[in-house]
Amino acid sequence: MIFVAKYRGFYTGLLPAAIGGLIWSSLGLPLAWLMGAALVTGIISFSGLKIILPKFLYFISLAIIGAGVGLTITPDVALQIARWFPLMAVMAFAGVVLALLLTPFVARKGEMELSTAFFSLMPGGVIEMPNIGVAHGADKITIATLHAIRVALVVGLLPLGLYFVFPSTGFLFVSQTLSTSSLAVVLLVALSGGSIGQKYNLPASWLLGALLAVAILTASGSVEGQIPEALMAVAQIIVGMSLGAKFERDKLQRLPRAMAIGGLALLGIITAMAIIAILFSQILPIDAPTMVLAFSIGGLAEMVLTARYLELDMAMVAAFQATRAVLVNSFAGAIWKRYNSACNSDG
Repeated sequence: MIFVAKYRGFYTGLLPAAIGGLIWSSLGLPLAWLMGAALVTGIISFSGLKIILPKFLYFISLAIIGAGVGLTITPDVALQIARWFPLMAVMAFAGVVLALLLTPFVARKGEMELSTAFFSLMPGGVIEMPNIGVAHGADKITIATLHAIRVALVVGLLPLGLYFVFPSTGFLFVSQTLSTSSLAVVLLVALSGGSIGQKYNLPASWLLGALLAVAILTASGSVEGQIPEALMAVAQIIVGMSLGAKFERDKLQRLPRAMAIGGLALLGIITAMAIIAILFSQILPIDAPTMVLAFSIGGLAEMVLTARYLELDMAMVAAFQATRAVLVNSFAGAIWKRYNSACNSDG
């Protein structure tokens, strides 16, 4: 009974979120179950009902998504990803530079501290950036809110934009669904990998840890297939609810100016990264839609799912996104110290 009472908001929001996903899916739109669930949950959360997700369900959902990507990473795919690591570092650097350029504008027009603007724009982890920012005197609530807006903008705009502008590249996935026994093994490995990832503080630890663990299993030749669509849909609904639950009215109403200016700056970064990605795709053997998702400043789980449902190379997208998260999360604090020192010396 205590468990039921604690998560009453989750149970109340689950059915509407699932219906939202079903409606979005029936329209044939990309990332249907996640986007439909996120939209409905966001409306419910903004109306005043607090949505609290059981953490273990969210972690399991991320592990399922990570397992889905891990099943596509054969040794050949792994070598191809390693080949593009320098470009992954360039992508992360480009996102950081754009954030640095816009930080003074957001701080001034958004009426916030420079440190808060800096960590709000850094393209790092949604969980990690607020925590790192607090250690440097920034406002955690503002940072967390703007990072939620960042992911929402990317998830809301990129999938639909790519869906309508670019034709499917026809990237081939293994069509066979895993047998029950193989699925049980994959999920066990994925959850173990996620747990280890959390222990060692990997970004998006449950997804990335599961991805790496299942990739090792796939490379060994022990399993071959894909996660059942129904299970992937459930995972999307939970992740979508997590995104929508962040849009609580009391938090948003406290930051109207910061949200407007920060959201505008983030939209500028998203657009600039998409343009850079398309330019790179003209000179490199990677298609434009895959490159756009790889260069985007969205969340790892959301971009991987977008790649999956647009039939793009989700292993490549996951590698780019994970590299950006690791590099930005690792060096954001050091970059801020240098940046702040330079600003003070100029002043």
